[in-house]
Amino acid sequence: MLKQLAVQQPREQLQRSGAQTLTDAQLVALLLRTGTTQQTALQCAQRLLQIYPLQTLETAQLDQLQQISGVGPTKALTLKAAIEFGRRVQQAHYWRYGTVVSSEMLGQRMLERLAGIDQEQLWGLYLDTKNQILLEKCLFVGTLNTSVAHPREIFQIAVQVAAARFILVHNHPSGQTTASHYDLRFTERVQHCGELMGIELLDHLIVGQDAYLSLKASGQLT
Repeated sequence: MLKQLAVQQPREQLQRSGAQTLTDAQLVALLLRTGTTQQTALQCAQRLLQIYPLQTLETAQLDQLQQISGVGPTKALTLKAAIEFGRRVQQAHYWRYGTVVSSEMLGQRMLERLAGIDQEQLWGLYLDTKNQILLEKCLFVGTLNTSVAHPREIFQIAVQVAAARFILVHNHPSGQTTASHYDLRFTERVQHCGELMGIELLDHLIVGQDAYLSLKASGQLT
């Protein structure tokens, strides 16, 4: 009965007054749905937020979340999915198709997204002739140190959306922004393919912990 009440109260408040009136703990309680025999869902949510405040919750791993009483595998997955969904909603509001972007604008945005992620990711932002967004897509997810990428997949998408040019972005889980030998070789390969296909590689950005490097601005992409 207590577990049902803990969830029903936030639900009723949500229906009556809107999601913006709920506390952080109430929102998390709705995602957890139930508590334990000793704690309500709201108490579990409050405990979770004590250990992982909102500014750190996104970086919590699944096994770390499951160490909290009342948070099993399914609830941990629900929390991670909700965080990712919220992030994508925010991005969709920020990146509107048709928005004209620059390397600087993209670098700041991708720094917010990728800083602190412990797996290397390669993203592509595909643009038209006016540098307006056609598509933003995560192209590859690699290990801590490498991303197994091939230009074929990059340009397959570029052709599908009729892109005139594109910008690549990838993160260094180490937090450093220095371009590796592999980074430079891969960039040269993609640039050469783009020249053959008439689809220009405008820039390749490397995201670190609190900064990013533009290969174009640094003279490593001509």
